[in-house]
Amino acid sequence: PYALDTLALPEVNPWNAWLRTSALDFFADGRAAVSTYGGDVWIVSGIDDDLDELRWRRFAAGLFEPMGVRVIDGLVHVTCRDRITRLHDLNGDGEADFYERFFHDRDVTSNFHAFNFFLQTDGYGALFYAKSGQYTDFARPGAILKVSPDGAHHEVYCTGLRTPNGMGMSPDGRPLVSDNQGNWIPASKISLARPGGFYGVFKAINTNAPGKQTRSDFDQPVVWMPQGLDSSSGGQLWVDDERFGPLSGRYLHTSFGKGWMYGLVIDEREQGAVWRLPFQFDAGLQRLRVNPRDGQVYTVGLSGWQGPDRGADGCLQRVRFTGGGAPILTGARAHQLGVELDFSAPVQVDPDGDLARYAARRWNYRWTRDYGSAH
Repeated sequence: PYALDTLALPEVNPWNAWLRTSALDFFADGRAAVSTYGGDVWIVSGIDDDLDELRWRRFAAGLFEPMGVRVIDGLVHVTCRDRITRLHDLNGDGEADFYERFFHDRDVTSNFHAFNFFLQTDGYGALFYAKSGQYTDFARPGAILKVSPDGAHHEVYCTGLRTPNGMGMSPDGRPLVSDNQGNWIPASKISLARPGGFYGVFKAINTNAPGKQTRSDFDQPVVWMPQGLDSSSGGQLWVDDERFGPLSGRYLHTSFGKGWMYGLVIDEREQGAVWRLPFQFDAGLQRLRVNPRDGQVYTVGLSGWQGPDRGADGCLQRVRFTGGGAPILTGARAHQLGVELDFSAPVQVDPDGDLARYAARRWNYRWTRDYGSAH
């Protein structure tokens, strides 16, 4: 009951700007703010059912590798490698002419892997973003920072992350964070973060080597994902708009490595299940948001280190509920004797049918300094 729509990028533009789309958010009227890896922010208007009169306007340029965007009180906030920048259009000409340093991140490095990822807010207006861990020389690698609503103060919310390219926000205000296989990370995973949590990766003295183990435990994720399902994770989204159909009131997850989107559930035990939706996106997905104008889910991403085969440099795409009644998987939970699945509509199941269509596997992962883990 869902369709995938593509919003065309202005690949030919007056600035010869390379649109490797990195993050997005929406204004209350449905316009989108889209950042690019190269340092631009574009405003996209004309987003409607048909998508045949899109208008892109470059709003800002020269930002330091932005990887997160949030529109707060009508102003665009951008997560850069050196700060959160708040953009102002003082003369109303459609271009930002004042780049305000909303929050100055003094933990800056020129290391190639040292990104600041995403930008989320909780119900109290606090801002959250995640710093890379492995292959960086940050003073506080692999941490989620929580910034006060006025940008004046911050704290380290949790630590032990490797490459937390994806974040989300739970309905109760706790950030979700994904991570990718590597040293001390057996496989890609999604965690429901807690204040003071530690998520398994130790700080390294040598940026090219795994960190030395200093403790014997870490906070467990809600779900591990084998490499064939998600080789490099993007962000998560709690869909709170009923117009999105049977997947509303639930989480979605994305993969930068595969260019896929997934349904995601987390139960009261903080254990989860994840399943792929039947779409192949044009690039590796990083960010996703609900457009308040139409209640549908939009996503952006890029291709580079990973991404789908022959992936595009960037993409802006929409997953749209068509209103159809075809069944779709909406939930899953573990029981002592099996796994129970929820569907949005009745499905035909023949218990005596072709059992070769069904399979189950289980495995253990090992938490070691090695790069990833075998099953």
